[in-house]
Amino acid sequence: MRCHIVNGRSIAESWLKVPQTKLRTPGLLALLSLIAIMMPLALDMYTPAIPHMSEHLNTTESMVNLTLVGYNLFFAVGLLVFGPVSDRIGRKPVLVCGLAAYTAGSIACALAPTIEVLILARVVQATGAGAADALTNTIAKDALREDKRQTAISFIQLMFIVGPVAAPLVGAAVLTVAPWRATFVIIAAVGTLCLVLALLFEETLSPEEREAERTSMRAQFKTVLSRPNFTAFLAVFTLYNFAFMAYIAVAPFIYERFFGLTPMGYSLFFSASAIMTALGPFAWTFASRFTTPKRFLTTALLVSLFAGAAMVFTGTASPFLFALLFCVFAVCEAAQRPLTVNILLTQQDECVGTASSLINFILSAAGSLGMLVVHMPAPNYVVALGVTIALSMAVSLAGWFALLRSPISVRGLR
Repeated sequence: MRCHIVNGRSIAESWLKVPQTKLRTPGLLALLSLIAIMMPLALDMYTPAIPHMSEHLNTTESMVNLTLVGYNLFFAVGLLVFGPVSDRIGRKPVLVCGLAAYTAGSIACALAPTIEVLILARVVQATGAGAADALTNTIAKDALREDKRQTAISFIQLMFIVGPVAAPLVGAAVLTVAPWRATFVIIAAVGTLCLVLALLFEETLSPEEREAERTSMRAQFKTVLSRPNFTAFLAVFTLYNFAFMAYIAVAPFIYERFFGLTPMGYSLFFSASAIMTALGPFAWTFASRFTTPKRFLTTALLVSLFAGAAMVFTGTASPFLFALLFCVFAVCEAAQRPLTVNILLTQQDECVGTASSLINFILSAAGSLGMLVVHMPAPNYVVALGVTIALSMAVSLAGWFALLRSPISVRGLR
């Protein structure tokens, strides 16, 4: 590819405000994009095999489900802990250690002889993924010029959409020619590639900047959580992720066990839902021309409650109807997320980075709880998921109306 020169620098290198003599701009963007896709890859790629793993490992479905719950929870822990740690010791040590843990955990997953070893390996894998993922936007802010940063971050965020669509399809394709352990071999290979790129990465946080960040994490968290407009609003809308991750936990059983589809059939339905979910943020972009955030969020909660209730009573009729009802909920979930996150960050005049870490941690922790609760006693997983969605949205609506009637003032609502 030809590279034009502007004032002695290539156009590609003019993106950088901190030099990367080995990776250069394309290598840095490749590293950050691969890190962004690691979480959905490790979470979704092996899900087509989940209904059959209990037989292979001589265990129960609930124990296999812990490989999902444990990953989601410890990914959140990695996000919460290692972002602030990188402010103190630098980006590269955290990045390299996180990717090394992710790769080692992936290899251990592929070799795990028992379900207990697999769960432990998933914890290691998830913590490493969280540590690395916590740095994607941070490194982009450190290394890229402000006028180029938004373009780079938009491309990186695209991986969060591509990942859930592609991962189960790749996983199902692998299962047609190899056992489920092969999916973790592929995940380990991606981790190894990221690790090699990370070793070529050059530190973007100077010693002076590290020293300036040596403030108390406890004080920062206390400052953020002491604001009732932040904590109350977050508590209301956290339940969306509680219900969404419940679907991630039981979708393979619903499509393969209840509806009798093949792993590839499940992957096609799952990917179709992921594509529909990707349309969610555009719903608010369009609706913002005609309505207020308050009305939009109220409508999204009401529609989500209807979708959950309808799933309880009619979702067992066919996989197409079930998928349609879930897509209605998922589009609402995706539509409200960028709006609610922006409103949450608007409540903070300081410690914005800490607030962002707390938001991601609490959402992931709630999602992990949803993955456990959806295994409640019920006639089948379709009903269990419908009840989970309906009850969580009913609680959210009650909290939302209470918040609107309270003296708490939430900036960004009108």
